[in-house]
Amino acid sequence: MPNVRATPMATPGASAADTYAALTREQWRNYVSTFVPIENQLIEYATDRNRPAQEMAQASELVQDAYQAQEGVTSRRLRGLGLSLTGEEQAAQQRSSGLSRALADVGAQNMARDLTVQRQQSLLGNPAPATAQVGLTGG
Repeated sequence: MPNVRATPMATPGASAADTYAALTREQWRNYVSTFVPIENQLIEYATDRNRPAQEMAQASELVQDAYQAQEGVTSRRLRGLGLSLTGEEQAAQQRSSGLSRALADVGAQNMARDLTVQRQQSLLGNPAPATAQVGLTGG
């Protein structure tokens, strides 16, 4: 037989006001036990000033890992084909890879920061999208 919990309305001889009060208390206990911990996590996330920097660091780490993996794949592919790069070709490849890696790293960090700040602001009740600051220069 399933475990059946007595509801506040099941109390015999209780007045409507007592039943309503018991129901309200039960709903409050349920809210506090179920939703308050989730709300506290969201509040902690939304007010954490270090969160954008943490997300930027994680994005940078993921980009670096991806580029290292790709360099390994490229190296193995060249060896599998029996090819090797000259010193000049290696320098050009490293320069190109370095520029691409730096661009991807900065882009990923900027995107991670912007999305994190936007998510934090949305949780705090500011759903307005962030606008780009445009500087005016005199000519």
